[in-house]
Amino acid sequence: MRDPWVGRSAALLGGGLCAALTPESLRFWVFGVLCLLGLRLVLFWRPRDFWGKVYRPEFLLLAVTLLLGYMYGALADRMLLEPLTLNRVEITGVLRDWNAGSDKSVGVLLVEKAVADGELREELGGQSYRLVVYADKAGKVPGQWLGVQPGDRVEFFGRLERPKPVGTPGGFDLRLYNAVRGLSGKLTAQGDAKLTAFGEPSLTWKIRHNVHRQLEAWDPQDTGVLEGIFFGDSSHIPSEIQERYKVTGVLHVFAASGSNVAFVMGLAWLVLGFLPKRLRIIGAILALILYGALCGGNAPIVRATVLGVAVLLGRFGRGRVAALRWLLLTGAGLFILNPLLIRDLGFQLSFSAAWGLAVLVPRLLPTACFQRVPALFRTVLASTIGAQMAALPLLIAAFHRLSLIGLLANELILFLLGSVLEIGLMGVIASFSWSLCAPFFQVSLWLLGGANEVLKVLAGVPWADVWIVNPGPLFGLVWYGTIGVLLWGKERTFFSFNVGLLSLKRRLEAAAPKLITLRCAAISHRLRVLSEGVFPSGSEAKKHSCYYWRFSGLLLMFALLWSPWDFSKELEVDFLDVGQGDSILIRTPENHALLIDAGPRSKSFDTGERVVLPYLLQRGIGHLDAVLITHEDQDHIGGIRAVLDVIPTDWIGVPNVGERLENEEWEAGLPPGLTDQSEVLKTLQTGDRIELDSGAFLEVFGPQEVLANTHSDPNNNSLVMMLNYLGQKVFLTADMEQEEMEEISAAGETIETDIFKQPHHGSRFSLDKPWLDRLNPSAVIISVGKNTFGHPAPEVLQYWNDRHIPVYRTDEQGTLRVLFKAGTIDIIPGRQAS
Repeated sequence: MRDPWVGRSAALLGGGLCAALTPESLRFWVFGVLCLLGLRLVLFWRPRDFWGKVYRPEFLLLAVTLLLGYMYGALADRMLLEPLTLNRVEITGVLRDWNAGSDKSVGVLLVEKAVADGELREELGGQSYRLVVYADKAGKVPGQWLGVQPGDRVEFFGRLERPKPVGTPGGFDLRLYNAVRGLSGKLTAQGDAKLTAFGEPSLTWKIRHNVHRQLEAWDPQDTGVLEGIFFGDSSHIPSEIQERYKVTGVLHVFAASGSNVAFVMGLAWLVLGFLPKRLRIIGAILALILYGALCGGNAPIVRATVLGVAVLLGRFGRGRVAALRWLLLTGAGLFILNPLLIRDLGFQLSFSAAWGLAVLVPRLLPTACFQRVPALFRTVLASTIGAQMAALPLLIAAFHRLSLIGLLANELILFLLGSVLEIGLMGVIASFSWSLCAPFFQVSLWLLGGANEVLKVLAGVPWADVWIVNPGPLFGLVWYGTIGVLLWGKERTFFSFNVGLLSLKRRLEAAAPKLITLRCAAISHRLRVLSEGVFPSGSEAKKHSCYYWRFSGLLLMFALLWSPWDFSKELEVDFLDVGQGDSILIRTPENHALLIDAGPRSKSFDTGERVVLPYLLQRGIGHLDAVLITHEDQDHIGGIRAVLDVIPTDWIGVPNVGERLENEEWEAGLPPGLTDQSEVLKTLQTGDRIELDSGAFLEVFGPQEVLANTHSDPNNNSLVMMLNYLGQKVFLTADMEQEEMEEISAAGETIETDIFKQPHHGSRFSLDKPWLDRLNPSAVIISVGKNTFGHPAPEVLQYWNDRHIPVYRTDEQGTLRVLFKAGTIDIIPGRQAS
């Protein structure tokens, strides 16, 4: 171990990461296991063969550092604030950031004083919140909000929200995201503001605001992308363009970090070339620090800036910089400042990519295959592959997507986008004058237009990117384990295994000496064969063996990637937290899956793509036996297209509503041309039965006939079903209201059930007390989110409370998993109700 600070920093980060990945209920036990392993390492291991002069005190220090990192990371939960909602609170605070828009203005406010219901809320003082001001009914942001700027002190009334813990496995953790960035939650202004004191904006805000003002002369769609490349702010980039960059694997250009800093450092070094060396270095360092501040000072940009400064400082001496040391020390420092950071996906991706650049790229460049690449592209190709190798398992686990065209896209346009950044930054420097900055911005936009055309073509290539079923932690262990073996060396790795086996043999041979000796000898021989990579027959066998093991390794990776294991043998019904809407997943004991509805879709958010699809892939579902759509309302059918575009599905079921299937809502929600595919689309009505497996089946209760002129015809023609499994039942009621409830009752259906899904998100129009009195469920589930309809209605909640039947709500308890096993029913909430 030549650099002890590398090991110490890695131990601290490793301990924190271990704590972050360990469920809270198991952290104490994992800590005990780590203590035992550390004790054994210090007392019994003698690693001088490969580690050089490393003595027991150093290993004791590493073990203690690992445990300290673990404890520090485990205590980070205390930094997360409890959920809170105040519907009308009087706020006095100072603006820290502000971006005014025509339909919405967004900023950051430091709360100085908060009064709710006549009571001073002292605990809110000193907290920062994301402030949003929406346009009024006339489509305009209230006037005073258009004139404020950072530094101003304002008073206003607003709604204050601190987010709840994530309620769906694999979902976006807004509470963690805010905490890492120093935010406590969201403030939504209600009405105009009162400006009580003027302030002075920061220099970085003035620069960014001035740049934004100068760019208003061009198309905002293009300038939004340009600002994203400049400062890492993707809030002004249209979703379709973000999707194009995501498909082609170059979305990282909007996350200001290593590549941006490298281009800025190169630009500063070139521009300051007329200065003496020392002044040139100092000027470049100041340029990096200013750029980091312009990008908001987030963790990735801080990490990249520190590394860039270290590189420049190295030029004062021999020009050598221990990149890995600075990377790990910076990561450890950021972790100490905010232990929650190590759980943040952005930090994990940025850090892993930087590690790939610092460690893997120098190993890739000297290899024979890279030496065949032209020098102009060699480093770029190695950097792209090294960064992607380091971050691949994290990308798959987080996004369930893999860009197959990303390698080519990065090779084709990395320098082009770098030119956009460097020329554009020249315009930023000259943004005080329109005549000086306009040519630079125009050239940047021309180059960006060319890059967008290239990306548009690449994004249209079949299989440009693929969605991937979650392979589980085993894939990550094998992937990083393989990289570790290659870096450590096969000989060292298998020698260490041999040493471990010999040590185990000595300890156990007293119990079964002959058996242990023979088995350890056989395993030792196999490990020696693996480490040497040879067969006994000479050089030709050695060549074939290398190909054999490489091919076997690739097969193992694909097996783990495409065939995730799932050993669940229970019937499971999941009520997904999709906000104000419905989505239900039924998973049978033989791992068949059926989806009912897919939540809402709006112009800005598709729940099918952002919630339902990731959840399916996270649970290892890459195929659906059927998708059933209860009715045409957007909060049920909205996300269907996104799911069907990715997940192969055998057939699609809809209610038998005759000509209603041709209305605008059904046409907008169903995939184009589906209504003409009789072999795929099936209409369902009362009396139909859908067989699943293991004795489970769905019985259709409605619609019996098309109802018209009701309170809500779409709701009263919903697909209503009863799930039956070994005498246990779940009543899936969609959005039926009183008219369809009466129709089901008149048909003589047996509606007794164990789990009852309250119809229509708890609407009062589904509160038919005589009808509901016939039910005696063990629990009631309401799928609901933030809404303006008053769902669930207070009288509905009071009705079930009076009957002493527990009510579970997706808005409070997240995704609800209902498990049927051994004659019992367990309901597992995604989070505890507040």
